[in-house]
Amino acid sequence: MRCPLPRTGLPFLALPVTALSFGLLSLLMPLLQAAPASADTRRVHCHLNVKSPVIKKTQVAANCQFSQYQGNAYVIMYPGNRAALEFEFPTAKQGVTYTRINREGGIRFSTPVLTLKVFWADPGTSHSF
Repeated sequence: MRCPLPRTGLPFLALPVTALSFGLLSLLMPLLQAAPASADTRRVHCHLNVKSPVIKKTQVAANCQFSQYQGNAYVIMYPGNRAALEFEFPTAKQGVTYTRINREGGIRFSTPVLTLKVFWADPGTSHSF
């Protein structure tokens, strides 16, 4: 049985072309397999309200980085001249140690000690969605 060849019609090329195609395919298979999932990361603005006598809340929205990977959320907040603050909100703890409310303008994370609002656009001084 002959393998159909495009345009050439030369039967002696059928085996080398098939072997070449198989060789290329076997080399490309690792590249064609699903790539590992990567985190969705973007620059955002945050507003922090801490239920503490020391820090009440930030007066203006701070620059932040928001990442999400398999439902787990990570926020790094850069509050002016202070050291960066990092927050982790694992999916397994949602509803247990924190609540998450998704809004069109961003996400609100609340724990017994703080509320962190993540805004997709700069909210100015309104701090509301």
